[in-house]
Amino acid sequence: MEQRVNPLQTNQRRQPSRQNQGAVRQRASNSGNASAQTARTVGSTSNYGVAKPPSALHVGDVLRGEITDLRNNEISITLRDNTVLRAQIPDSASYSIGQTGSFRLTDISGGTIYLENISIGYNDTELALINKALETANLPATEHNQETVKALMDNLLPINRESIQNLMQQAYDYRTGDMNTLAVMNRLMMKMDADSVAQFSNYRNDNYQLLERLQSFSSDIPSLLGALAENGPADAVAIFGKSLLSIGLSSPAAAPSQTLADLPPQVQEDILKMLSGTPMTEEMASQLDNRSLSLQDALTMLRDSALSGTIMLPEGNTPAALTSLINQINQILEPAASDIPMVTEDYVKDMITANQEEEPEVEENAKQLLPTEETIDSGAAPKAEGRFGFAGKFLQSISENAKNLSDTISNLRNSAAPETPSSQNTNPSIDILTQTFEKFAHNQDLLSSFLPASERNALLNHLQDLPISRTMLLKIASGEASTKEVLTVINNTIGLADNEQIKNLFQSEVFQKLFAKNLQSSWTITPEQLSQGNPSDFFTKMHDQMQQYRNLIESTLSGSDSKQLGNLAHDIESNLSFMKTLNQTFSYFQLPLKLPSQNAHGDLYVYSRKERLRQNPEKASVLLHLDMENLGKIDIKLDKNRNDVSTQFSLNDQESVKLFQVNADMLKSALNLQGYNCIMQVQEKEKPSPTVDDFINTKVNTHATTEMKRFSFDIRA
Repeated sequence: MEQRVNPLQTNQRRQPSRQNQGAVRQRASNSGNASAQTARTVGSTSNYGVAKPPSALHVGDVLRGEITDLRNNEISITLRDNTVLRAQIPDSASYSIGQTGSFRLTDISGGTIYLENISIGYNDTELALINKALETANLPATEHNQETVKALMDNLLPINRESIQNLMQQAYDYRTGDMNTLAVMNRLMMKMDADSVAQFSNYRNDNYQLLERLQSFSSDIPSLLGALAENGPADAVAIFGKSLLSIGLSSPAAAPSQTLADLPPQVQEDILKMLSGTPMTEEMASQLDNRSLSLQDALTMLRDSALSGTIMLPEGNTPAALTSLINQINQILEPAASDIPMVTEDYVKDMITANQEEEPEVEENAKQLLPTEETIDSGAAPKAEGRFGFAGKFLQSISENAKNLSDTISNLRNSAAPETPSSQNTNPSIDILTQTFEKFAHNQDLLSSFLPASERNALLNHLQDLPISRTMLLKIASGEASTKEVLTVINNTIGLADNEQIKNLFQSEVFQKLFAKNLQSSWTITPEQLSQGNPSDFFTKMHDQMQQYRNLIESTLSGSDSKQLGNLAHDIESNLSFMKTLNQTFSYFQLPLKLPSQNAHGDLYVYSRKERLRQNPEKASVLLHLDMENLGKIDIKLDKNRNDVSTQFSLNDQESVKLFQVNADMLKSALNLQGYNCIMQVQEKEKPSPTVDDFINTKVNTHATTEMKRFSFDIRA
C-alpha cells in the first residue's frame, strides 16, 4: 500500500521550549544608578507602570531588566523603560543585585505578581570566575563558552578544559544547545543519547506530558484507518485494519459484568424487598434469587417497577420519591443521551392513579418514556447531568516508597466528590447500586457511558449483516457491551465478512469514536488499577504497543502524514524510555490518569531515602498540586504521622478559597471517619507552585535534607 494517505489531524506538537541562550554578558549599571532613575514601582495589576497598561499584563509575559533589590523571595527589577517591577520569585538567594536577565510572569494572585527566571546574566564575581576558567583552559571568552562554564558551575562539576570541551562535544553529538540539561545529566551520571537528552530537556522545560500526546495518537490511528478506507482497496484496508485492532486489543481483557452478588449483603436484601411486588419472568426471578442479575438489569427493573407503581420503597411510594428514583436511574443508564424529558411528579401521580385502575395499560404507557430495545431507535434517553467530582478520584498505592500514603490518598480521593443531582437520593441502597454501576460502566467503557442510543443504532446498521451473534447485537443496542468486547468481535469477523462491508465500517464516524475510546482507555490508568501494583508493567505494555504501531506504519505506509504519525509514536516511545531511566534516579512516574469525568495528567516524585521510609513508614510529607478549571491552581500540603494528618490548601484567590470551603468540612469529616485525626487549613496562595525543574534541582542539591513527596495533577474538572 504505497499510496499517500489523506491529511490527518495529528495536532502538530510545539517544539520543546528552550531557555534563552542569549543572556546579557555585560554587567548592567549598578543598583544605585538604577534606583536614582525616575521610575514607578509596581507590584500588582492595578498599578503597572509606563511600559504596559494594566490590561497588557498577562501570565506568560516576558520581562527584561536589572535586579535592583532582593528581600526574602521578593525581587525588584528595573525594566528598560525605568519602570520598577516588584514581584515574588522562588530561590531568590541564587540571584544578586546588579544582575540582568529575562523573567516570565507565571501567575497573578491576590495583587501579587509571580515570576520565574528564563535567563540571568552574570554578576562581577561570576563573570570573573567564568572568564578565568576559560583563560586557564586556553579558550576564548565567547558567549557559548561562557554558557558552558556556567552550566558546569551550577551543577558543581569541574571547569577545566577537558570538562568544558566534553560538554561542548556532547552538545554537538546530541544536537542541543541546552547546556544546563547536559550538565545535570553528567552530574547524575545518566545514560545519554539524542532521545534521552531531548526528553530530559522537555521534562525540565515543562513540555513532557504524555496525556496530550496519547490523546492525539489515539484519535489519529482511527483517522488514519478511515482515510485509507476512503481510497484504498478493500482487501488491503481490511488486513491493515485488523493489524491496527490487534495491537490495540492486546491489553488485558475487560472485566466480567458486575452482578448483585458484587454488592454488600444488606444492599442485596434491600433490592429484593423493593422488587418483591413486581411481576417478572421466571428467568428474571431466578437471576434475582441467585444474585446473578446484572447491575444494569437490576437498575432497569427498579426503574420499570417505579413507573408501574409496584416498587416497595422503604420511605413509601410518594410521587416525589418515585420521580427522583426514575430520573436518577435514567441518568445512570444513559449518561451520553441528552434528549429525553425528565419525568415530573404530576406524571407520576397520574400514573399511580391509573395503575390502580388498570395496571397492564399503565405499564405500557409508562414504558413509552424509556429507552427500551423497542424505542432505542428514537434516540430517546434521559438528559445527562454533570457529575464532576471535586478532584476526580485519585491514585492509591503507586510505588514502594509511597505505600504508607495510600490510605490517606484513597480517603482523600473517595471523599472529594461533591453531591450532584445524580446522587441526591434518600435510599442508601439505591445510591450504592447506582454508584457501583456508574463506576463499572466508566472503567470498562460500556457503550452506554459514551455513545447515545442514536450512535449505537448507527453502529448496529454497520454490524447487522456481519457474522455477529444476536446476543451481542442486543448488548450493543442496550449499551451493556463494553468497547473492548465490541472491537474484539469486529476484529474476529474480519476475514469472515465481505471486505467492502469492513471498509465501510472503518470509514464510519461511530467506529472511529469506538476505536479511539479503546486506545485512550488502554493508555490511561485508573486509581483502582494503580492500587493493584507498581505501574511499571502498564508503561512497559504501552511502550510495546507504540513500538508495534510505529513499525507497522513505517513498514506499510508512505507519505508525510504517515511519517508524522510514526514520529509521534517514536516520541511517546522515547518519553516512556526516558521516564524509566529517570525513575532509577528520582523514583518518578508520570501518570496519564483515567478519572470519572475526565482524563488527567499526573506526576509523582519521591524525595525520601528508602532506608528512612523503612525506619519510619508512618511519617511522610506530600505536596499535591492540582490545576482545575473551576478552582484554578491548588497546592495541598499533607503531613502524615501515623493517624495524624495535617492538610494545608493554598488557592489562587479569596473567591476560590470560599468556593473550596464548601467541601472542606465534608473532606475533613470523611477523613476523620476513616480513623484519621485531621487538621485542615485553607488559605490564599503566597508563592507560585513548584515546577518539575525545581524538584530536579532539589534532588541534585547536596545540601537538601527535607524529605518530600510530590503528587502533581493537571485536571480539567
